[in-house]
Amino acid sequence: MMQSSLEILCHECAGHKAGFSYFVFQQLYESRQFSKLLRLGEEFQEDLSNFLQEHQDLYWLHELFLHQFSSASETLHSLALSQDGNSISSAEKRMDPDSGTSGKKLVERRRLLNLSKIAAMAGKDADYEAKIKRIEADLKILKLQEEIIRLLPSDEVVEKGMEQQLLSPRDLIELCLKAEIPELSMLAFEVLAWTSSSFRKANRSLLEECWKCAANQDDWGKLYEASIAEGWSDEDTLRVLRETVLFQASNRCYGPEAETFEGGFDEVLVLRQENMEIPISLKDPGSSVEAILMQHKDFPDAGKLMLTAVMMGSVRIDVRSSEGPSPMD
Repeated sequence: MMQSSLEILCHECAGHKAGFSYFVFQQLYESRQFSKLLRLGEEFQEDLSNFLQEHQDLYWLHELFLHQFSSASETLHSLALSQDGNSISSAEKRMDPDSGTSGKKLVERRRLLNLSKIAAMAGKDADYEAKIKRIEADLKILKLQEEIIRLLPSDEVVEKGMEQQLLSPRDLIELCLKAEIPELSMLAFEVLAWTSSSFRKANRSLLEECWKCAANQDDWGKLYEASIAEGWSDEDTLRVLRETVLFQASNRCYGPEAETFEGGFDEVLVLRQENMEIPISLKDPGSSVEAILMQHKDFPDAGKLMLTAVMMGSVRIDVRSSEGPSPMD
């Protein structure tokens, strides 16, 4: 039989990259006879493992066959987050000349991440729970890219090929800030929440820009004038401020139900200056959300409203309840 002949020849040439075994693997791979290629792995596990190191798009299947579930999960995770073209095989390029430029679509990346999660659960190594949390966070960021793309002008999305490539968290956040759309300014915080604690610390200036952008989404000068002209009660004030982006951002980052992948936003930026233990005169202008808001053009008049919005968001006050001290005090 043909398969038996191949096995005999592969046995004779095992261990030689330039030998017949490698030639057979390469021919089966380029002709997309993947099932036959993987079946050879039953007899030539080490040789095929070495060959597939250069073809990660199939390597994870071989790892699954060897019951190396944790390794397969890591391979799948890397594939899902690889930059366009990094894992495109020569066989795929022959079948699709544009594959090297278009890369994996977002839906394919999601599929790879879900497979990575399943493999991690099957492997259950010492830190599999942490791996699953990271995979789930990456799934959230991938979904956020789809939401951000949906809100951007379609011509910009098509021109930059955003539907076909994976954007880095920093790129996603900068897109949100550039657009100056309230919903996108909130999605910038959402992306930050699902990155790592080290990313937020390394990109503190980006977080500061997010707060500046959030403060610009509402006309605080007009809100202040309305509060004076209409004589807002505390209940009126709370009702109006709940609709501002500052309230929503504070609730997302510091509220009682705020979720992140690891750590918290307060590790990088606290809400109020008073929460810091160094003298005010020595504090960095970007050391807290309050300090950032103090730089806003409307802060001299509307500062009390702005600070009330962020403090109210952090505790999620129910405006229907009149019990307890007013946050305006």
